Amino acid sequence: MSGSWTRLRDGWERFWFAPQSTAPVEVVRIGFGVIATAWMLSLAPILVPFFGAADAALPAPTLPALGWTLLSLVHGSPLIWVLWTSGVLGAVALTLGFQTRLAALLVFVVMVSVNRWAPLAFNAGDGLLRILSFYVLLMPAGSAASVDRWRTDPAGLWSFPRRSPWALRLAQIQLSVIYLATVWEKAGGALWRDGSAVSFALRIGDVGRLPVPSLVTDSLLLAQAATYGTLVAEAAIGILVWNRAARPWVLALGVLLHLSIEVTLAVGFFSLGMLTLYLAFLPPHRAEQVLLAVRDRVRHGRPRDAGDVPAAGAER
Repeated sequence: MSGSWTRLRDGWERFWFAPQSTAPVEVVRIGFGVIATAWMLSLAPILVPFFGAADAALPAPTLPALGWTLLSLVHGSPLIWVLWTSGVLGAVALTLGFQTRLAALLVFVVMVSVNRWAPLAFNAGDGLLRILSFYVLLMPAGSAASVDRWRTDPAGLWSFPRRSPWALRLAQIQLSVIYLATVWEKAGGALWRDGSAVSFALRIGDVGRLPVPSLVTDSLLLAQAATYGTLVAEAAIGILVWNRAARPWVLALGVLLHLSIEVTLAVGFFSLGMLTLYLAFLPPHRAEQVLLAVRDRVRHGRPRDAGDVPAAGAER
């Protein structure tokens, strides 16, 4: 019994705290920074009519206990542009790794402020980005491949220090929680139980992006295959992503799933947010290869050979 407890404790500590290369963190930071920048820019057309005018379309909300939003200070005034500009600059700085912790905090504060002021005006994708911004804030982002590292140690710009991955683990667990909670919720819906949910969603004109042939939406067999197949795929990703052998296959399945959603349905930033979470599962040595290959492509126009990069440790 004592030996089993010791192994369990040691495994728990390795999972959360055994130092590993920060390369996956930098990949997540860059990917999220690009998406956060796009999200901030997407607010520009609605900024004044929703938040910045004296007669703004969205009234002040009733916040829960301890709830906060900086929009309570700038709503209905031109100062809304100051908050928005801070968010844009923070997202760009996060992408570049400039004052990374402060940039991540700016992005988090702006996203929380906007989402809390108008929760019904945004969707699950906006909420997912808000959660991601918090995880990035906790990560040791900016420790490599960043302006911050270049300013303090130019020679070590492309060397990746080893840090405890506990914040990255939170993002990985979030991926499983999202998929398993989604399957649980969908399983309680009548349209998902009878196999018509996907067909129904594809026939809603307001959220459609690319028209789907009626041969697909009107076929009972194809509709049920797509509906039940989605449930199986999401459950498989949520569980098997923790199996090293199965991980590449279920993540590839997830990429196909989210690309198909992105092509056919207008779901905001949800699919992009989920694919950013996928980056948290990049093995450290593979993440290093990706970053160094991008560096060499920019510098010399040629990709780096995979054999040039030593493994950064066992995959988890």
